[in-house]
Amino acid sequence: MPNEEAIIATKKTFRLLATTFVFCSLALSGWAQSVLSYDIDLIVDYDAGSFEGVAVIDYTNSTGMALSELFFRLYANDDGLYGTAFIQILDITIQTASSTFSLYLDETVVLVPLKEPLQPDELIEVTITFSGGTSQWPRNDRYGSIETGYGLLTKSSSALTLTTFYPMLAVYSDEGWALDPSTGFGDTLMGDTADYSVQVTTRAGPIPVTSGELVAVNPETDSTTYDFTATNARDFSLVLLEQDYIPIAAESDNAIIRTWFTPPHQLAGLLASEMALFSFQLFEELIGPCPYREIELVEVPLRSAAGVEFSGLILVGTQYAGQPNDLFFSIIISHEMAHQWFYAGVGNDVSEHPWLDESFATYLSYEFLAAYSNPSTAQMQLDTWRNAYRRAQQDWHDLSVSSPKYAFPDSSTYSSFVYSGGAAFLYDLHLELGDDAFYRSIQTYYSAMLYDMATPMDLIRSIEESCSCRIDELLSLYRIVP
Repeated sequence: MPNEEAIIATKKTFRLLATTFVFCSLALSGWAQSVLSYDIDLIVDYDAGSFEGVAVIDYTNSTGMALSELFFRLYANDDGLYGTAFIQILDITIQTASSTFSLYLDETVVLVPLKEPLQPDELIEVTITFSGGTSQWPRNDRYGSIETGYGLLTKSSSALTLTTFYPMLAVYSDEGWALDPSTGFGDTLMGDTADYSVQVTTRAGPIPVTSGELVAVNPETDSTTYDFTATNARDFSLVLLEQDYIPIAAESDNAIIRTWFTPPHQLAGLLASEMALFSFQLFEELIGPCPYREIELVEVPLRSAAGVEFSGLILVGTQYAGQPNDLFFSIIISHEMAHQWFYAGVGNDVSEHPWLDESFATYLSYEFLAAYSNPSTAQMQLDTWRNAYRRAQQDWHDLSVSSPKYAFPDSSTYSSFVYSGGAAFLYDLHLELGDDAFYRSIQTYYSAMLYDMATPMDLIRSIEESCSCRIDELLSLYRIVP
């Protein structure tokens, strides 16, 4: 059960900060009109695990320079993370005229040339017709499983998981279009915040659990169409549930958190609901209002991943739902909940600067453990992370917390630096600055970069301006490069 005294004390400590740094409600309701929107009409063949759709993408050029081409990402074609799942482009139309396109990087990148350069602040409409299929769970031969990937676009006996099922406009940064290839581990999905309107048609029966809000249901004789909207989301993701999942709803200050777990894992669903709500309330106190007022956590089979975050939607691996009393289960829930603030709220380049979101998600799990369980449990977990980081330092002298993802040789080394080392850095920063300056700086950073793509310099600037100090020594200790 939660340590109520600890959370009350935490709330008292930061109530003044929360009062001082109240974020205007307009920030959560999309006060700035989005420069990117997706209108997606998706037809799903649940039994076959396939889909086809049309995405109408409206984009206002916010780069400040003329663009002669656009790039879209087909993340699902990365077989290292998605296995045998795939997505293919059938047709692209720009302003009602058919367009040519080219595929690169193992068909994970689509280049669309423009007949006329897209000028700054100019709007363009791109219509993409696409289709795709999911991997099967499990898919075995006599030697065992031959499927790869995390299970992010997968048909299992209990659910159809559909993430990154559509072409996404690539992120444009100061260095140009972000088109880094996958490393086979870590996160690859990266998108600017956008407004979504999504229509999903599938056979009657499966229950949709998605990013965004359900606004309409249109039942037909053999199928049902669901209409969803999402505002300021970095992606739109969907899970269709076939078996009898047990939904649990928890509410907090006009927000609702739902968990969806299978009957054999009912205890995991109950604990996940409690932990997710506790995390939500704690992180809003410490950081600021969550970008989303509806968050869904759903149990699905995952491979090589304990949990995966999307905008307003969290996947929790079935293999961990079987051990809900383990400490790691609470870390999964709190870590993925924290990603709603850092990834979904404040974005970053997950290839060049993966530590920006993973360090915060890991560190906030420490804060969760201290308040929900007890400080000694949190300290033991922090020591585990710190030891993993130190061991990795001994083996890899040329790597650091702020190294790009492609610099790491494997997932374990990546995790030891980016997750564990990043959490240790934030903990030491907290000790150096003290409660008031530390959380004031993080709240300032979050408020300034909400719905934007942050860089390490954005974080460091927010910290140093808020505390009126320099943190060069600590940055040097962790070899963090702005």
